[in-house]
Amino acid sequence: LAHPEGYEVMEDVVKVAEKNAAESGGSFSVTNDMKEAFKDADVVYPKSWAPFKAMEIRTDLYGKGDFDGIDKLEKELLAQNATHQDWLVDDEMMKLTKNGLDTLYMHPLPADIQGISCEHGEVTAEVFDHARDSLYKEASNKPYIIAAMIFLAKVKDPVAALKKLDEEANPRRSF
Repeated sequence: LAHPEGYEVMEDVVKVAEKNAAESGGSFSVTNDMKEAFKDADVVYPKSWAPFKAMEIRTDLYGKGDFDGIDKLEKELLAQNATHQDWLVDDEMMKLTKNGLDTLYMHPLPADIQGISCEHGEVTAEVFDHARDSLYKEASNKPYIIAAMIFLAKVKDPVAALKKLDEEANPRRSF
């Protein structure tokens, strides 16, 4: 996991990643150096986000209905992000990976493509275009992931609910 200082993620998520790595015989580490994270990587999954603490503040502001506070926070976050324009996936960064541009570049989309969708993005058009097929295949799974998350949030016993649906075996209608 790589992120600039101050962009820490949820501690619980880090603990789960450490546990999963240990159980699978893998490894997990955290760095504030993007080049270190890319060195000899088989797959990279860069995604820009706000610091977790900012997300907590944002949630609190929305809960209070403080839209002026939200506007102020957004401006602060944009200014903070502007100090990290060097966190860009370009040809030089991809050359650090195990297979250069042929290293799997993944992203949940939409991506901030430098010079295309924004002036200062998170990925260059060349890197994005080279990975377009795998990115679009990944993105095509997003609706199913969202549906599964909603299902898991709404159903107390997902296994029983799925078994019941299977037992009912209602044929789908075609129109």
